[in-house]
Amino acid sequence: MSLFQRKQKLVDPVDLHGVIHIPIGQATSGNDSTYLTRLDQALVLWGMASAAIFCVAQFYRIDWSIQATLWSVFSGAVTLIAGQLTWFWVSSRNQRWILYHWSLLILIGLGLTDCSIWMGWGSLLAHLCSLWLGISALGYFVTGIGIQAPALLFLGILHSLVIPILAVLPPWQFLLTGVVISGSLFCLAAFQWQHK
Repeated sequence: MSLFQRKQKLVDPVDLHGVIHIPIGQATSGNDSTYLTRLDQALVLWGMASAAIFCVAQFYRIDWSIQATLWSVFSGAVTLIAGQLTWFWVSSRNQRWILYHWSLLILIGLGLTDCSIWMGWGSLLAHLCSLWLGISALGYFVTGIGIQAPALLFLGILHSLVIPILAVLPPWQFLLTGVVISGSLFCLAAFQWQHK
């Protein structure tokens, strides 16, 4: 069984709760729609947020203090919305720890990021991309082990392997980090992956 597969027809009532159907292709092809569960919707939301955060850092000259404030508020709002989207899923599967775990990792990451900017922690400021890739890797490893999801373990390894590549491409650190983090989230939302 591959790590990622095309989505199958939904049969689990938990997944049907709040599902959004999306038409794709031609209706005559037999493959005329896909769907986003509430979990998928949260993943897409975080994918878009991550892409925005890292692309702005890469391509726009906005004061770091302004970015820290803006992205902290934005990330807090996204965390709350994603929590609301996934609450039914994690509750019905008795997996609330996943939501708490990721929320804690985000808060720690935001705290360290903001402190590095506002308090002038230069060594951490120079490695913000490594910090966020590491936080994401840790989240994927813990969640992957907890729900027995090989795809999440793979993404944890991928995020870990990208960290040393950042040193080779310093001018493009934020773009590469954004592509890896948001691309992984979009992939998880678009495909079916095995989990407990």
